[in-house]
Amino acid sequence: MSQISFKLNLDKIKVLLKHLNNPHHRLSAIHISGTNGKGSTSAYIDSILLKTNFKTGRLNTPHLLEPRDSIKINDESITREDYRRTYNFISTINSNNNINASLYEKLVATAYWWFDAQNVDVSIVEVGIGGRLDATNVFEKPLISVITSIGMDHETFLGNSIEAISKEKAGIIKSGCKVVIAPQIEEASLNTLKTCIKEVGCSHSIFVTPAKWNPQKKGLASLKLLDGTLIEFYIPLGGDYQLDNATTAITVIDLLRKTETKFSNITNENIKDGIASTSWPGRLQFVNVSSILNRPVTNVTKQLLVDGAHNPQGAKSLREFVDKLLQDKEFAKVPKVHWIYAASKEKNVLKCLDALVKDGDTLIAVEFSKVEDMPWVNCCKKEEIVLLVKKLNRKSDINIAENLVEAIKQAYDKSEKEDGMIVLCGSLYLIADLFRLLV
Repeated sequence: MSQISFKLNLDKIKVLLKHLNNPHHRLSAIHISGTNGKGSTSAYIDSILLKTNFKTGRLNTPHLLEPRDSIKINDESITREDYRRTYNFISTINSNNNINASLYEKLVATAYWWFDAQNVDVSIVEVGIGGRLDATNVFEKPLISVITSIGMDHETFLGNSIEAISKEKAGIIKSGCKVVIAPQIEEASLNTLKTCIKEVGCSHSIFVTPAKWNPQKKGLASLKLLDGTLIEFYIPLGGDYQLDNATTAITVIDLLRKTETKFSNITNENIKDGIASTSWPGRLQFVNVSSILNRPVTNVTKQLLVDGAHNPQGAKSLREFVDKLLQDKEFAKVPKVHWIYAASKEKNVLKCLDALVKDGDTLIAVEFSKVEDMPWVNCCKKEEIVLLVKKLNRKSDINIAENLVEAIKQAYDKSEKEDGMIVLCGSLYLIADLFRLLV
């Protein structure tokens, strides 16, 4: 990503929205920033609201398969025809008025215009980069601002310290409004957020209390609600960090139903059903790649595990999940990991690889394809990835694949000879390439 092709400011999006009669002014928005967990937190919130029969709009970026996937009504992507017509209408207004809004700004405007046109009850909006200067940050009075776990990412734009990044993320917090802060790994982040909240002056600020897993029942957790009562719920998504994402979503809903009459009818059963029904593709997801290999893959330990893991914090969480799996009796005979890896050029690839690759592992470096409507995204060259792995001095087998199909076949061939779990990670754009192969 280069600063020449992608600049953060709110000037153009505000002008564009003004020409559209400011659709965002008519939206009841739940605005979410953070480094990791934004998407799944938004999906949990959406699912709970749908269980209570609210009509929801949701904006998540980046898209998975195509740009329209970013915009959802009631968890269903806008149709190709509606997206094309709306996006072209907004692009025409942009060009006729010489606004020169970016592709991302036009996507945000498309989402806000469509949510308004569809008369949604609630808009759930995920920040693209940072918060303060992100194109989504035009709400004067959001229903609630949410900040998920913060770590190092997008340093080129947000700063080279946790404190600087946290300040940018906190830019979505508005005076007199409610804010919910997810559990933070870094104390410096928590302290910075507390300072920002105090300076802005919020009506309600809730710091989420971490929930607890039920040691007897896998996936079951319990959380103390704001009134002190206990709620027990099942989390379908993999990874210990989903405990924080799910409890953040529950806390958001709990605060809303206690402070906004509109949400007072949400029950604990709605919350439990919503969390249990949540799906979030491409995150700690097992995928059957039989169609790519042209042979059946029936053993559970040979399913391909996919995860975005695009920053050091995400990579660390993925490695922890994999190590935990390798202790499971089904995976206990699978001592090593075969990684299929690609990354965006602007990411801290060395730190990610350091968190992922251990002695004895295999790494197959590959590149993802060009991302539609996101020309600022550039893939790290596979040769660069190889050089970075070598810097780590791990006793690992390092390889290059010319394309994703070759990478998958290489990984499975190695797994047949040496056993081992197969994991594809490093970028959601790589996962998108995989899903396109499986369609």
